[in-house]
Amino acid sequence: MNVIPVWQMLFEAVAAKGNDILEISEIRHYIKSKYGDVHEGTINCQIIVCCVNRQSRINFFENLKPRIANGQYDFLYYVGRGKVRRYDPDIHGHWEIARADGKLKVRPLNETADFSVASYVVPTYVKAPRSVSRKATRTDIPRPSPEEVTNYLRKWDTLENYTAQESALNKLFWEFAPLNISLDDILLKVVTLNTFYSTNIKSVYTVARHIFDLRIDERMKSGDETLVDDISHVTMPGGKVRHEFSFATKYCSHHYADAYPIYDSYVEKLLFHFRDADGFAEFQDSELRIFPIFKQTIIQFREFYSLETFTLKEIDQYLWQFGKEKFPNNYGKSKNKNGVIT
Repeated sequence: MNVIPVWQMLFEAVAAKGNDILEISEIRHYIKSKYGDVHEGTINCQIIVCCVNRQSRINFFENLKPRIANGQYDFLYYVGRGKVRRYDPDIHGHWEIARADGKLKVRPLNETADFSVASYVVPTYVKAPRSVSRKATRTDIPRPSPEEVTNYLRKWDTLENYTAQESALNKLFWEFAPLNISLDDILLKVVTLNTFYSTNIKSVYTVARHIFDLRIDERMKSGDETLVDDISHVTMPGGKVRHEFSFATKYCSHHYADAYPIYDSYVEKLLFHFRDADGFAEFQDSELRIFPIFKQTIIQFREFYSLETFTLKEIDQYLWQFGKEKFPNNYGKSKNKNGVIT
């Protein structure tokens, strides 16, 4: 059990470095060296919670109400991918969590502060053009559009193996075993998902028992985004904790597809690509395995490319097919200069 809350560990780590810029890896090292095996996902989440200029901080319970950023959770400032520093209002300006157009947004408190390029990070909800990353981008990947999505959805309808699989899963999750109050029902769903999706669950009974003990139905029905991460962290026989994140998104999605988009390595690679090519959102690679950030990123993707007419399930089907086509598993094959497997 942690002796102090993780946010206090962060505060201590930042205070020890003064006003220097810190790599997030440095913070993790400091905390683990002093406090032992603190979960990295928890550290990453608390860093986001405490960064006054990260839009994704509003996905956590500490920041669910409008307020000026001058409280105990407001001491970090995000300065670039993987880097933070101590927040100083005299340098970075004053920030707030505000409600605008019915949504919470992170934004500068006023227009008088000095928001130079060095100190101001454009919040991710702003659809502003961003310079293309210096990383090499794939020239063979077309920009997302309603036409592209529609084409892939039509293709999906022709894939008999996948459509039959989805139909069987829908019957299982919606008709035969819609609730999660029976261990038998949960075990059947876990085994089926693991088989159909090859999610590589090491102990299906352990995962089923874990889900049964969580009593997830009310949380899932309410769209609780923290549920995915709770399901994904499973203590296996022998004490090792596995992070079954992709499986957890699939399990929740097959109950409530509109609330829980599916994480997959193909989807992840496409999101990395379009982040670097078009700047549709700002996130670190590891943050996509934190569900509230992953879901927000999918929603930002849909909004940025004007795909709001499609459901999250349809965006799932498009991204998975597109990603599988453009980023197939390598299995030892080589890539040319554009990243295409040859």
